[in-house]
Amino acid sequence: MTTLTTNSLATLAKPWTENALVRAQAAREGAWALERRRAAIATLGTLALPRRDDELWRRTDFGTLEQALDALNPFVQPPPARNIDDLPAALIERLSGEAGRVGLVVQRETGVVLEQTHPALTKQGITVCSLDRATREHEPLLKLHLGALLHDDYDWYAALGSSLRQGGAFVHVPKGVKAELPVRLFHWIDGAGRLVAPRSVVIVEPGAELTMIEELLSETVEGASLHVGGVEVFVGANAKLTYGQIQDWGRNVFHYGNVRAHVGRDAELQWMQVMVGGRMTKANGYFNLAGEGARAYVNGFMFGDQRQHFHLHTLQRHLEPHTTSDLLIKCCLKDRARSVYQGLIQVAEGAQRTDAYQANRNLLLSDQARADSIPGLEILANDVRCTHGATIGYVDPEHLFYLMARGLPHAQAERLIVEAFFEPVIARIPLETVRERLRGEIERKID
Repeated sequence: MTTLTTNSLATLAKPWTENALVRAQAAREGAWALERRRAAIATLGTLALPRRDDELWRRTDFGTLEQALDALNPFVQPPPARNIDDLPAALIERLSGEAGRVGLVVQRETGVVLEQTHPALTKQGITVCSLDRATREHEPLLKLHLGALLHDDYDWYAALGSSLRQGGAFVHVPKGVKAELPVRLFHWIDGAGRLVAPRSVVIVEPGAELTMIEELLSETVEGASLHVGGVEVFVGANAKLTYGQIQDWGRNVFHYGNVRAHVGRDAELQWMQVMVGGRMTKANGYFNLAGEGARAYVNGFMFGDQRQHFHLHTLQRHLEPHTTSDLLIKCCLKDRARSVYQGLIQVAEGAQRTDAYQANRNLLLSDQARADSIPGLEILANDVRCTHGATIGYVDPEHLFYLMARGLPHAQAERLIVEAFFEPVIARIPLETVRERLRGEIERKID
């Protein structure tokens, strides 16, 4: 970590936050949202950068980025987009065959450039728009939820994101409505020296259902960029949300992200977390099981090569009786890549009959790769079933021998083993086109 002081950070951030306020006012941001932004700016001024003696930052060092913070620009304006054809080629390719069959929000650089709500979703009363628009047009609903789970004082980066907030999506599914089509959210960074700070809020009312895929993408260029994003999701009683977040940034991007979820009585959250891109990633996912019978199933994978660094911290928080969480994170590393997984199952007092499971499986393809796995339990109830486990190892020589004895060369045999390692998680991604692209990315990394 760097030696930047709180005072020097305040000096660094002051022109950013002042500019952010001016721009928000010019964009007619709701008065309540402006007050929230000012409160975040005040909080930011009291915080220091995370330190290496902080348990959640001990194994991840953003020092290289922090030395270059003053070179970042949080206000790069994106080119306008009238339709999908005006988007970057990589996004057009990803939407091939799906455009017109999804609700769509596309953020490019620091702002949303395209919002499309399919007529079928509009007919169902479903809202799909930018968060900036929602601050003006959906104040009563958004005001109750924005910042309810992700708090500005979590750390300096979270406060920075709230202070500079631009872009992100707002999605609302009314009570009892099962969305006929999925919603896609894209983030795209064009070059170096960017600082992007989107925030998204997703609300699935009681008895409703939604599938949503978020992708974070860019090409690799010279010079660092920083993403400080946040997502808050609310799953009402007897509702179901399936959400996939796929991080495939270029290798110059530092990714800092927070996910917070509130799962109500007898509701279900299916969450998929994928990290394959970026230079260094620090992600936190907290899942609150806040009603009896609530269920959260969290699956994810990381695949690192070269000197990539992934750090994922999860919290399965059981707040009421008869709740269930099941988490599986898989990681494969080659070259000098590194991963850190820190996970905690937390059971509140009185949350009896909790059923919680947490597993982290790591596969190393290089002697220089490193995986750290730190699972944990914090249980304040006495009638629960909570287990966790972690494994770190290399490709089984017997598996390689078996495949090679049947005529496969070493590289192809190893590829099949890695693909099989990831496939149970990939199979849970809800869209086939996304699954196929991830399989292709895995194959490229193996080769």
